[in-house]
Amino acid sequence: MTEETVNRGQPTAVAIARQYPVEQAFLQPLILGAILVLIPALLVHLFLDVQTMHRLMNILFGNWISPLILWFFVASLMHLWMKRGRLISEQQQTEVVAKRALPGVLSETIATTESNGILASLQQKLSGSKVTHDNLLLTRLRLFLSQSNPSAEVDEAFGITEREYMRGSFALPRFMVWAIPILGFIGTVWGISNGIAHFSDAMTATNSVTDVSSMLKDNLPLVTNSLATAFDTTLLALLLSVPLMMTLIALEKREEAYLIQLDQQWFHEIKPRLEFVAGGVTAAGANLVAADGTNMAPVQSVANEIKMLSTQVGALQETMEDLYEMIFESRLSDYKKHGQ
Repeated sequence: MTEETVNRGQPTAVAIARQYPVEQAFLQPLILGAILVLIPALLVHLFLDVQTMHRLMNILFGNWISPLILWFFVASLMHLWMKRGRLISEQQQTEVVAKRALPGVLSETIATTESNGILASLQQKLSGSKVTHDNLLLTRLRLFLSQSNPSAEVDEAFGITEREYMRGSFALPRFMVWAIPILGFIGTVWGISNGIAHFSDAMTATNSVTDVSSMLKDNLPLVTNSLATAFDTTLLALLLSVPLMMTLIALEKREEAYLIQLDQQWFHEIKPRLEFVAGGVTAAGANLVAADGTNMAPVQSVANEIKMLSTQVGALQETMEDLYEMIFESRLSDYKKHGQ
Protein backbone atom coordinates (compact mmCIF):
# COMPACT_ATOMS: atom_id res chain seq x y z
CA MET A 1 0.00 0.00 0.00
CA THR A 2 1.58 3.25 -1.09
CA GLU A 3 2.12 6.13 1.29
CA GLU A 4 0.34 8.81 -0.77
CA THR A 5 -0.40 12.01 1.07
CA VAL A 6 -3.62 13.95 0.81
CA ASN A 7 -2.13 16.62 -1.43
CA ARG A 8 -1.33 14.23 -4.31
CA GLY A 9 -4.81 13.75 -5.73
CA GLN A 10 -8.01 12.45 -4.34
CA PRO A 11 -9.10 8.86 -5.13
CA THR A 12 -12.73 7.90 -5.45
CA ALA A 13 -14.81 7.05 -2.41
CA VAL A 14 -15.31 3.47 -3.57
CA ALA A 15 -11.57 2.87 -3.85
CA ILE A 16 -10.93 4.39 -0.43
CA ALA A 17 -13.61 2.26 1.19
CA ARG A 18 -11.76 -0.90 0.12
CA GLN A 19 -8.48 0.07 1.76
CA TYR A 20 -7.42 -0.61 5.33
CA PRO A 21 -4.39 1.41 6.45
CA VAL A 22 -3.35 -0.96 9.25
CA GLU A 23 -2.97 -3.91 6.83
CA GLN A 24 0.59 -5.25 6.59
CA ALA A 25 1.82 -7.50 3.79
CA PHE A 26 3.35 -10.80 4.93
CA LEU A 27 5.83 -11.32 2.07
CA GLN A 28 8.47 -8.95 3.41
CA PRO A 29 8.60 -10.54 6.92
CA LEU A 30 8.79 -14.00 5.34
CA ILE A 31 11.79 -13.00 3.23
CA LEU A 32 13.56 -11.26 6.10
CA GLY A 33 12.84 -14.21 8.40
CA ALA A 34 14.29 -16.63 5.84
CA ILE A 35 17.45 -14.53 5.62
CA LEU A 36 17.81 -14.39 9.41
CA VAL A 37 16.98 -18.05 10.12
CA LEU A 38 17.11 -20.42 7.17
CA ILE A 39 20.44 -19.25 5.74
CA PRO A 40 22.27 -19.54 9.13
CA ALA A 41 20.68 -22.97 9.65
CA LEU A 42 21.97 -24.11 6.26
CA LEU A 43 25.46 -22.81 7.03
CA VAL A 44 25.45 -24.60 10.39
CA HIS A 45 24.66 -27.94 8.73
CA LEU A 46 27.29 -27.37 6.03
CA PHE A 47 30.25 -26.26 8.15
CA LEU A 48 29.61 -27.46 11.72
CA ASP A 49 29.18 -30.84 13.36
CA VAL A 50 25.69 -30.95 14.83
CA GLN A 51 26.65 -33.57 17.42
CA THR A 52 29.37 -31.39 18.98
CA MET A 53 27.31 -28.17 19.16
CA HIS A 54 25.96 -26.64 22.33
CA ARG A 55 22.65 -28.00 23.59
CA LEU A 56 20.81 -24.78 22.75
CA MET A 57 22.26 -24.67 19.24
CA ASN A 58 21.31 -28.31 18.83
CA ILE A 59 17.70 -27.53 19.74
CA LEU A 60 17.56 -24.58 17.32
CA PHE A 61 19.46 -26.03 14.35
CA GLY A 62 19.96 -29.73 15.07
CA ASN A 63 17.22 -30.94 12.71
CA TRP A 64 15.25 -29.71 9.71
CA ILE A 65 12.00 -28.87 11.54
CA SER A 66 13.35 -26.52 14.22
CA PRO A 67 14.59 -23.94 11.65
CA LEU A 68 11.10 -23.95 10.07
CA ILE A 69 9.55 -23.28 13.48
CA LEU A 70 12.05 -20.46 14.06
CA TRP A 71 11.32 -19.05 10.60
CA PHE A 72 7.57 -18.94 11.20
CA PHE A 73 8.10 -17.36 14.62
CA VAL A 74 10.50 -14.66 13.43
CA ALA A 75 8.37 -13.82 10.38
CA SER A 76 5.19 -13.56 12.48
CA LEU A 77 6.88 -11.43 15.12
CA MET A 78 8.28 -9.06 12.48
CA HIS A 79 4.87 -8.88 10.80
CA LEU A 80 3.19 -7.91 14.08
CA TRP A 81 5.92 -5.36 14.80
CA MET A 82 5.46 -3.71 11.40
CA LYS A 83 1.70 -3.77 11.86
CA ARG A 84 2.14 -2.08 15.23
CA GLY A 85 4.11 0.68 13.51
CA ARG A 86 1.29 1.16 11.01
CA LEU A 87 -1.25 1.31 13.83
CA ILE A 88 0.76 3.98 15.68
CA SER A 89 1.06 6.01 12.48
CA GLU A 90 -2.68 5.67 11.86
CA GLN A 91 -3.47 6.85 15.39
CA GLN A 92 -1.20 9.86 15.00
CA GLN A 93 -2.80 10.78 11.67
CA THR A 94 -6.30 10.54 13.14
CA GLU A 95 -5.19 12.78 16.01
CA VAL A 96 -3.94 15.37 13.52
CA VAL A 97 -7.19 15.30 11.55
CA ALA A 98 -9.58 15.24 14.53
CA LYS A 99 -7.83 17.62 16.92
CA ARG A 100 -5.92 20.05 14.70
CA ALA A 101 -7.20 20.30 11.15
CA LEU A 102 -10.93 19.51 11.27
CA PRO A 103 -12.00 21.91 14.09
CA GLY A 104 -10.43 24.84 12.28
CA VAL A 105 -12.02 23.85 8.97
CA LEU A 106 -15.49 23.55 10.52
CA SER A 107 -15.12 26.88 12.32
CA GLU A 108 -14.12 28.60 9.08
CA THR A 109 -17.02 26.89 7.27
CA ILE A 110 -19.53 28.16 9.85
CA ALA A 111 -18.08 31.67 9.67
CA THR A 112 -18.20 31.80 5.89
CA THR A 113 -21.42 29.76 5.50
CA GLU A 114 -19.80 27.56 2.85
CA SER A 115 -20.58 23.94 3.67
CA ASN A 116 -19.55 22.49 0.30
CA GLY A 117 -15.81 23.10 0.70
CA ILE A 118 -15.12 21.07 3.85
CA LEU A 119 -13.00 18.46 2.10
CA ALA A 120 -11.18 21.05 -0.01
CA SER A 121 -10.39 23.14 3.05
CA LEU A 122 -9.30 20.06 4.97
CA GLN A 123 -7.03 19.07 2.11
CA GLN A 124 -5.37 22.49 2.24
CA LYS A 125 -4.96 22.23 6.00
CA LEU A 126 -3.31 18.82 5.67
CA SER A 127 -1.09 19.86 2.78
CA GLY A 128 2.47 18.88 3.58
CA SER A 129 1.50 16.60 6.46
CA LYS A 130 1.98 12.83 6.57
CA VAL A 131 -1.73 12.08 6.68
CA THR A 132 -2.46 9.47 3.98
CA HIS A 133 -5.54 9.10 1.80
CA ASP A 134 -6.53 5.81 3.39
CA ASN A 135 -6.76 7.18 6.92
CA LEU A 136 -9.95 5.79 8.44
CA LEU A 137 -11.26 9.14 9.66
CA LEU A 138 -10.70 10.76 6.26
CA THR A 139 -12.44 7.80 4.63
CA ARG A 140 -15.45 8.31 6.89
CA LEU A 141 -15.51 12.02 6.13
CA ARG A 142 -15.44 11.46 2.36
CA LEU A 143 -18.12 8.79 2.42
CA PHE A 144 -20.34 10.77 4.79
CA LEU A 145 -20.09 14.01 2.82
CA SER A 146 -20.61 12.20 -0.49
CA GLN A 147 -24.07 11.04 0.68
CA SER A 148 -26.92 13.40 -0.16
CA ASN A 149 -28.89 12.16 2.84
CA PRO A 150 -26.65 10.18 5.24
CA SER A 151 -28.50 7.67 7.39
CA ALA A 152 -27.68 5.53 10.40
CA GLU A 153 -26.97 2.60 8.05
CA VAL A 154 -23.95 4.46 6.69
CA ASP A 155 -22.50 4.82 10.20
CA GLU A 156 -23.20 1.16 10.93
CA ALA A 157 -21.45 0.18 7.70
CA PHE A 158 -18.35 2.12 8.82
CA GLY A 159 -17.92 0.05 11.98
CA ILE A 160 -18.76 -3.30 10.36
CA THR A 161 -16.39 -2.78 7.42
CA GLU A 162 -13.49 -1.60 9.56
CA ARG A 163 -13.80 -4.50 11.99
CA GLU A 164 -14.02 -7.02 9.16
CA TYR A 165 -10.83 -5.57 7.70
CA MET A 166 -9.21 -5.72 11.13
CA ARG A 167 -10.03 -9.41 11.57
CA GLY A 168 -8.76 -10.15 8.09
CA SER A 169 -5.49 -8.35 8.75
CA PHE A 170 -4.73 -10.79 11.60
CA ALA A 171 -5.50 -13.92 9.56
CA LEU A 172 -1.89 -14.80 8.68
CA PRO A 173 -0.46 -14.26 12.19
CA ARG A 174 -3.26 -16.42 13.58
CA PHE A 175 -2.41 -19.10 11.05
CA MET A 176 1.24 -18.96 12.15
CA VAL A 177 0.26 -19.26 15.82
CA TRP A 178 -1.66 -22.40 14.84
CA ALA A 179 1.03 -23.72 12.49
CA ILE A 180 3.98 -23.51 14.92
CA PRO A 181 2.61 -26.12 17.39
CA ILE A 182 1.58 -28.27 14.41
CA LEU A 183 5.16 -28.19 13.16
CA GLY A 184 6.32 -29.20 16.63
CA PHE A 185 3.91 -32.13 16.58
CA ILE A 186 5.13 -33.11 13.11
CA GLY A 187 8.70 -33.06 14.44
CA THR A 188 7.64 -35.30 17.32
CA VAL A 189 6.01 -37.87 15.06
CA TRP A 190 8.91 -37.71 12.62
CA GLY A 191 11.51 -38.20 15.37
CA ILE A 192 9.71 -41.11 17.02
CA SER A 193 9.06 -42.85 13.71
CA ASN A 194 12.71 -42.34 12.76
CA GLY A 195 13.87 -43.89 16.03
CA ILE A 196 11.57 -46.88 15.64
CA ALA A 197 12.76 -47.32 12.07
CA HIS A 198 16.42 -47.37 13.18
CA PHE A 199 15.65 -49.88 15.92
CA SER A 200 13.62 -52.07 13.56
CA ASP A 201 16.37 -52.10 10.94
CA ALA A 202 18.95 -53.05 13.54
CA MET A 203 16.79 -55.89 14.90
CA THR A 204 16.14 -57.35 11.47
CA ALA A 205 19.87 -57.26 10.68
CA THR A 206 20.73 -59.35 13.76
CA ASN A 207 21.25 -63.07 13.10
CA SER A 208 21.89 -64.37 16.61
CA VAL A 209 21.21 -63.48 20.21
CA THR A 210 24.90 -62.82 20.84
CA ASP A 211 24.84 -59.97 18.33
CA VAL A 212 21.99 -58.15 20.10
CA SER A 213 24.23 -56.40 22.62
CA SER A 214 26.62 -55.14 19.98
CA MET A 215 23.64 -54.07 17.83
CA LEU A 216 22.16 -52.06 20.67
CA LYS A 217 25.52 -50.43 21.35
CA ASP A 218 25.90 -49.36 17.73
CA ASN A 219 22.33 -48.22 17.04
CA LEU A 220 21.21 -46.84 20.38
CA PRO A 221 22.70 -43.36 19.69
CA LEU A 222 20.66 -43.16 16.49
CA VAL A 223 17.48 -44.03 18.37
CA THR A 224 18.14 -41.57 21.19
CA ASN A 225 19.02 -38.81 18.72
CA SER A 226 15.72 -39.35 16.93
CA LEU A 227 13.82 -39.22 20.23
CA ALA A 228 15.73 -36.06 21.20
CA THR A 229 14.69 -34.48 17.93
CA ALA A 230 11.08 -35.44 18.62
CA PHE A 231 10.97 -33.77 22.02
CA ASP A 232 13.18 -30.81 21.06
CA THR A 233 10.84 -29.72 18.28
CA THR A 234 7.82 -29.96 20.59
CA LEU A 235 9.61 -27.98 23.30
CA LEU A 236 10.71 -25.26 20.87
CA ALA A 237 7.25 -24.95 19.30
CA LEU A 238 5.50 -24.63 22.67
CA LEU A 239 8.01 -22.10 24.00
CA LEU A 240 7.69 -19.87 20.94
CA SER A 241 3.92 -20.10 20.46
CA VAL A 242 3.15 -18.64 23.90
CA PRO A 243 4.89 -15.22 23.50
CA LEU A 244 3.69 -15.00 19.89
CA MET A 245 0.08 -15.51 20.96
CA MET A 246 0.48 -12.91 23.74
CA THR A 247 1.88 -10.38 21.26
CA LEU A 248 -0.94 -11.10 18.80
CA ILE A 249 -3.68 -10.67 21.42
CA ALA A 250 -2.13 -7.47 22.80
CA LEU A 251 -1.89 -5.87 19.35
CA GLU A 252 -5.39 -7.00 18.40
CA LYS A 253 -6.82 -5.46 21.58
CA ARG A 254 -4.96 -2.22 20.89
CA GLU A 255 -6.30 -2.03 17.35
CA GLU A 256 -9.83 -2.77 18.57
CA ALA A 257 -9.46 0.00 21.16
CA TYR A 258 -8.45 2.39 18.38
CA LEU A 259 -11.57 1.55 16.37
CA ILE A 260 -13.74 2.07 19.48
CA GLN A 261 -12.10 5.44 20.10
CA LEU A 262 -12.67 6.34 16.45
CA ASP A 263 -16.38 5.50 16.80
CA GLN A 264 -16.64 7.67 19.92
CA GLN A 265 -14.94 10.60 18.22
CA TRP A 266 -17.14 10.22 15.17
CA PHE A 267 -20.51 9.95 16.92
CA HIS A 268 -19.91 12.40 19.79
CA GLU A 269 -17.59 15.04 18.32
CA ILE A 270 -17.29 15.03 14.53
CA LYS A 271 -20.63 13.89 13.12
CA PRO A 272 -22.77 16.34 15.17
CA ARG A 273 -20.64 19.25 13.98
CA LEU A 274 -20.81 18.04 10.38
CA GLU A 275 -24.59 17.81 10.58
CA PHE A 276 -24.72 21.26 12.16
CA VAL A 277 -22.61 22.76 9.36
CA ALA A 278 -24.04 20.87 6.39
CA GLY A 279 -27.61 20.51 7.56
CA GLY A 280 -29.17 23.78 8.57
CA VAL A 281 -27.22 26.68 9.88
CA THR A 282 -24.96 27.40 6.94
CA ALA A 283 -27.63 26.65 4.34
CA ALA A 284 -30.08 29.01 6.02
CA GLY A 285 -27.46 31.63 6.74
CA ALA A 286 -26.07 31.70 3.21
CA ASN A 287 -28.87 34.09 2.12
CA LEU A 288 -28.75 36.25 5.26
CA VAL A 289 -26.50 39.14 4.27
CA ALA A 290 -27.15 42.67 5.39
CA ALA A 291 -27.28 45.61 3.00
CA ASP A 292 -23.77 46.65 3.95
CA GLY A 293 -22.42 43.16 3.19
CA THR A 294 -22.27 42.01 6.83
CA ASN A 295 -22.68 38.26 7.33
CA MET A 296 -25.89 37.62 9.30
CA ALA A 297 -25.39 33.88 9.85
CA PRO A 298 -24.20 34.26 13.50
CA VAL A 299 -27.25 36.46 14.23
CA GLN A 300 -29.54 33.83 12.72
CA SER A 301 -27.84 31.17 14.79
CA VAL A 302 -28.54 33.10 18.01
CA ALA A 303 -32.13 33.68 16.87
CA ASN A 304 -32.59 29.95 16.32
CA GLU A 305 -31.27 29.20 19.79
CA ILE A 306 -33.66 31.77 21.33
CA LYS A 307 -36.56 30.31 19.38
CA MET A 308 -35.75 26.81 20.59
CA LEU A 309 -35.49 28.04 24.17
CA SER A 310 -38.83 29.83 23.84
CA THR A 311 -40.46 26.62 22.62
CA GLN A 312 -39.07 24.70 25.59
CA VAL A 313 -40.33 27.39 28.02
CA GLY A 314 -43.78 27.27 26.42
CA ALA A 315 -43.92 23.49 26.79
CA LEU A 316 -42.85 23.80 30.43
CA GLN A 317 -45.58 26.41 31.04
CA GLU A 318 -48.25 24.13 29.61
CA THR A 319 -47.03 21.29 31.82
CA MET A 320 -47.24 23.50 34.91
CA GLU A 321 -50.77 24.60 34.00
CA ASP A 322 -51.88 20.99 33.60
CA LEU A 323 -50.34 20.11 36.94
CA TYR A 324 -52.06 23.11 38.59
CA GLU A 325 -55.44 22.08 37.20
CA MET A 326 -54.99 18.53 38.46
CA ILE A 327 -54.14 19.75 41.97
CA PHE A 328 -57.03 22.25 41.98
CA GLU A 329 -59.55 19.63 40.88
CA SER A 330 -58.26 17.20 43.50
CA ARG A 331 -58.63 19.79 46.28
CA LEU A 332 -62.09 20.78 45.04
CA SER A 333 -63.30 17.19 45.07
CA ASP A 334 -61.92 16.71 48.60
CA TYR A 335 -63.71 19.90 49.75
CA LYS A 336 -67.01 18.69 48.30
CA LYS A 337 -66.68 15.35 50.06
CA HIS A 338 -65.98 16.95 53.44
CA GLY A 339 -68.77 19.49 52.87
CA GLN A 340 -71.32 16.71 52.37
